Amino acid sequence: MVLGADKIVHMITGGVEVEDAASGRMTVKPLIEHLGSDQIEQIEGTTVDLRLGAVYRPVGRASLMRDKRITPEIEKLMDIKDSPDGVYLISGGEYLLFQTVEQVNLPRDIFAYIRPRTTLIRSGIPLQTAFISPNYQGRLTVGMKHQGAGEVEIQMGFRILCIAFYPIDGRAVPYRGVWQGDRVSTNGEEERPF
Repeated sequence: MVLGADKIVHMITGGVEVEDAASGRMTVKPLIEHLGSDQIEQIEGTTVDLRLGAVYRPVGRASLMRDKRITPEIEKLMDIKDSPDGVYLISGGEYLLFQTVEQVNLPRDIFAYIRPRTTLIRSGIPLQTAFISPNYQGRLTVGMKHQGAGEVEIQMGFRILCIAFYPIDGRAVPYRGVWQGDRVSTNGEEERPF
């Protein structure tokens, strides 16, 4: 069962209880931070739109072994903090990582699923997305490969994703992985694979 708009708004305005990554103590945070008021007012059905906050390009090699992993070094191409009205021109075949403006704070009893907005798909830009585990806190990073024929301009703050929230029936194991927070890559450094 997916959470309805009313419950999502309540969890944004009233907050949810999450585990603080640094101290391990429970604290209250909004379900989604850095939302514009229009995003809350324009919730459609059961999803909230999330906006483009940064664009990165993987530039190094990767090594994905059972006992260690190295993800590529990355190059930041554009960030909404430095260029709030910036426009990035995506070339055909280009592979990039997109990061959201918004930060999600999932409690232990909710997981989320993100999908690209159909406007991107119609423009030849499907996003590679994933489930968001309970207890994950941070911005979301997704992969993008332009599969269309022509170039596409995309502006910082454009709505790229929609997110839906699902209650968990039973006990879930909270996320404690290396991607907690705003991390985009290991940036060429070796670390554990899980």
